[in-house]
Amino acid sequence: MVRKKIVVIGGGITGLSSTFYLKKELEKQNLDYELVLLEAGTKVGGKIDTMKRDGYIIERGPDSFLRRKPEMQDLVKDLGMEDCLVENATGENFVLAKQGLHAIPKGSIMGIPTRFRPFFKSRLLSSSGKFRVLGDLFLGKKRVANEDMALGTFLRARVGDEMVDNILEPLMSGIYAGDLDEMSAEATGEQFLKLEDEHGSLLKGVRQIYNETTAKQPTEATFLTVREGLSSVVSALEQELSTKIIKKGKRVQAITRQPRGYEITISKKEKLQADSIFIALPYQEIVPLFRGDAVFEQIGEIPAASVATVAMVFPKDAVEEDIKGSGFVVSRNEDFSMAACSWIHRKWPHTVPEDKILLRAFVGRRKEESIVDLADKAIEETVLSDLNRIMKINQAPEFTTVTRWRNSIPQYTVGHERRKEAIYSEFKQSYPGIFTGGASFEGVELSECVRQAKSGVTSVLNFLKN
Repeated sequence: MVRKKIVVIGGGITGLSSTFYLKKELEKQNLDYELVLLEAGTKVGGKIDTMKRDGYIIERGPDSFLRRKPEMQDLVKDLGMEDCLVENATGENFVLAKQGLHAIPKGSIMGIPTRFRPFFKSRLLSSSGKFRVLGDLFLGKKRVANEDMALGTFLRARVGDEMVDNILEPLMSGIYAGDLDEMSAEATGEQFLKLEDEHGSLLKGVRQIYNETTAKQPTEATFLTVREGLSSVVSALEQELSTKIIKKGKRVQAITRQPRGYEITISKKEKLQADSIFIALPYQEIVPLFRGDAVFEQIGEIPAASVATVAMVFPKDAVEEDIKGSGFVVSRNEDFSMAACSWIHRKWPHTVPEDKILLRAFVGRRKEESIVDLADKAIEETVLSDLNRIMKINQAPEFTTVTRWRNSIPQYTVGHERRKEAIYSEFKQSYPGIFTGGASFEGVELSECVRQAKSGVTSVLNFLKN
């Protein structure tokens, strides 16, 4: 009897974690299936990329994951690395708006104020802008059910332009590198829509959340990471799976349906047979695998933004006017090239020697991506110029590392949920046994990717059993 074969395509966190959990389930259920992961590059991990140098632990990609979402934390525990988890050091976060840094009002949830005193003391909004936010209390439910719109349109109608431009848009752009006036409310603002549906007001909703949870519990750190860097999680996954399962340098060129299962073309001379496939690739890399299927082109694209991270190391005395905080995001209305900046020596002090400062800036976002193509030195000079407008730095950085992520942040534009469901439906109807997941579909945060990986495991095994 021929063994059934499962192939995972893509060695980012979604592909790695799906393969890890598939292996565990095959062993647990005593299923004699063959399991292979194909990665086009020479290393796995996708956007997770930790650099270690001179006592620094510098993340070139994501530096942490949300504590309130359990999937990534569970993965770390399942790898036996629970003792390696580290909380972020708490500190104020700022918005760069109105030509200066302003602390996000205390008690804010998703940028929406739960306490009126700190909100009214803030200089982020004018008096009229603050009273416009209060108008949300009296609007009631305005959205038409089951009709997607731009998240910016929804939020501007509820709390006004100033609140959106100076607080909400910078915070959301820090997650999606997107344009709030293009982003799908259904795909990126589900929490805001739920507040309106359940309370008829964003302010009423977040105040209830605050009263039921935050006000009654000690403040917990928002983010977690792993002491030796997120690449240590990738290394642990790679060790668990071994070279028997992970095949690097195997770029898939096409997938063709066969009388039984699928033929995967890697090169003219190398082809694999598969009974079920989990594809963990960006959507723009999935479409070419199904040549001749015009349906994917008709569904429409899921665009992606290009960004770059710029890590700069300074001696402590290089910064004359340091700011006591974890970092800041930048309003699009400001004449700055940076989209955000983190004070890593404060946020993750274990990653930086005590006598040093590590700043990690982010450049590039939807419609502001040309800077990513500049030379490293030009990007460094641009970021330094921006930083010197808000803090005094009297020395050049000891070293800088620039990392580009081209077409790396999926853009969930208006209609994303409809496109996503159309893609899933096409796989179900025309390619039974092929499933997909990852940042292009249902969330860019690490835990969201692991959640989709686990869902893929269930789908693959149910298909093969039935």
